[in-house]
Amino acid sequence: MSRPRIVIVGGGFGGVTLAQHLERRLRETAELVLVSSENHLVFSPMLAEAVGRSISPLHIVVPGRQMVRRTRWITARVTEVDRERSRVHYISAGGERGELGYDHLVLAVGSVINLSDVPGLAAYAFPLKTLGDAAALGNTVIGRLEEASVEQDAAERRQLLTVIVIGGGFSGVEVAGQINELIERARRYYPTLKEERPRVILLHRGDRILPELNTRSLSEFAFAKLRQNGVDVRLQAEVIEITAGAARLRSGEVIEAGTVVCTVGTATHPLIRSLELPLERGRLPTEPDMRVRGTENIWALGDCALIPNAYDGKPASQTAQFATRESKQLADNLSRVLRGEPTRPFSYRPLGLLASIGMQNAVAEILGFHISGFPAWFLWRGVYLFKLPSFARKLEVAIDWAWQIFFPPNIVQLQMERTQRVGRAHYAAGEYVFHRGTPGDRFYIIESGTAGVYLNEHDAPVSLLKAGDHFGEGSLLAPKGRGVHSASIKAETPLDLLTLSRDDFVRLSESFSILHKEVRRTLLARQNSEQVTELLRRTPELSSLKICDLMSSPALTLHTEQTLEQAVARFHEGKPGYPVVDREGALAGYCGRAELYDALLAMLSPAAPVKEFMRTEPVSAREDENLLEAVRRLMRSGMEVLPIVAADGSRRVVGVLSPIDVFRRYIRETAGAALQ
Repeated sequence: MSRPRIVIVGGGFGGVTLAQHLERRLRETAELVLVSSENHLVFSPMLAEAVGRSISPLHIVVPGRQMVRRTRWITARVTEVDRERSRVHYISAGGERGELGYDHLVLAVGSVINLSDVPGLAAYAFPLKTLGDAAALGNTVIGRLEEASVEQDAAERRQLLTVIVIGGGFSGVEVAGQINELIERARRYYPTLKEERPRVILLHRGDRILPELNTRSLSEFAFAKLRQNGVDVRLQAEVIEITAGAARLRSGEVIEAGTVVCTVGTATHPLIRSLELPLERGRLPTEPDMRVRGTENIWALGDCALIPNAYDGKPASQTAQFATRESKQLADNLSRVLRGEPTRPFSYRPLGLLASIGMQNAVAEILGFHISGFPAWFLWRGVYLFKLPSFARKLEVAIDWAWQIFFPPNIVQLQMERTQRVGRAHYAAGEYVFHRGTPGDRFYIIESGTAGVYLNEHDAPVSLLKAGDHFGEGSLLAPKGRGVHSASIKAETPLDLLTLSRDDFVRLSESFSILHKEVRRTLLARQNSEQVTELLRRTPELSSLKICDLMSSPALTLHTEQTLEQAVARFHEGKPGYPVVDREGALAGYCGRAELYDALLAMLSPAAPVKEFMRTEPVSAREDENLLEAVRRLMRSGMEVLPIVAADGSRRVVGVLSPIDVFRRYIRETAGAALQ
């Protein structure tokens, strides 16, 4: 009999601690799998310390595989939970997809940052949720000092030296204190800023900071101490808009700032929303034993869950302290379920709260005792050093703190940008970039070489792509979860590509309407080409024809010396496009609706000759060519009709071919077959 499998989704405090407890309780009686989008646990209570360069960012992360030795760790993003079949679908950073069956599923995915409530917040504010956020913010604070040190304009310099922190909760207070301390300690290394006074402004829309504290006097102490240390704390100050260089308050005041940090606003994790289960306050409501309400084998803990606390009847707080206690109780409940025993409700009396406010000051509520100032700061460091996972990390952080006492802060501004931000890829001739039916996660632009588009890898390519062409957009623009490639792409010659990730491509196409329209147009043309090609393949009577058997002849053309006014009159007759010929009747260009509209929008003179706005070097086909190849060429060109030239090589236009010609013949052939 196979062992029951418990799948944990989420590698934060809740998920990792649960796996540790289950490893001890279940031993070899159950299979444990943890799926996380990152390969490490971030000790988030110390993110503000990393921003302030008090400790190295790498010293507050621990590799997940080192923390859970008997649990299978999968670094991937869960895309779907199939509750009916009890299966989890995931995709790795490299695009590898997989699925896992489960007997019990634990959701510990937390919440995500919500920067959509205030206009401009997503574009200009720094969140503080991940290690990358902390590293980028600390780097930016140092960068603003560097910029200000060479700025000649006093107003610009003042703006660069102003940091706004939105939110007066624990995260906001701690990061404001750390940034203020970092700037004060670093400023002496910038002689040109000696007379400047950097500003850290903490904006809180409530009537007191640290509202999580039960004791108002501690909030008042933190308020006074922050202001004493130089932080401009403003209560009942609500931000309604962020721009590139300022924050606008509801009061009408505009504060110019070079850096804005947002520590408020959370949203339901996308995976939780996709479950189509009832939510309360944006979280999954659970039974007292942490089983998701309305399910049999799905459990939840941490920030994504609304768990009743039997100790006081209130929902459990969204803190790391509660997440670790919830994981311990859930491990016990899962063990009981596997043994056929009744579960127990979650009940926990919180030990207290601590908040560091910078400059060796903190506030604390511990087991009913109220502590502030240096003793609270010393306690804060001791408690979190004790809770920090692994002895190695404890030692590293202790050394960081000791180093800080005797030496100046590290003001290195790391240049985080890669040498080349656009990805690159190379494929040897004969290699496939991707196969038809596989999921797509990148957009490709050909830098050099040629690539074949294959609907069937055993047949000839339906078209060839060359330098400047792009592909891969079809799977990225498809509805979420259905983005698979409609054709295979193979390097016909050595192929060099520029690549964009799904997120970068979507962001660019949504931001630039011209790019979005061009990608859509090319995609439609390629899809039409593939459909017509399939039609011809299924109809041998068509695919065996030559162009001369099907083209419209003689061709209606425009002359290079005809005027824009005359061209408009010709288009008024209803034709979608015309080959443009010279005096000898040879193909010189093409004018379709796009070229005509561009000429009109450019306000060209009515007397302007067609040769000034026609498409030069248009694609064409010879009258003796195979129909299938000509149709491929037409559909890829974006032209309305394909000019057909004489077989003698003279480039004399003898006809045109349009998709309508193909479909008319197809209807005739199929109708004739039906009558036989």
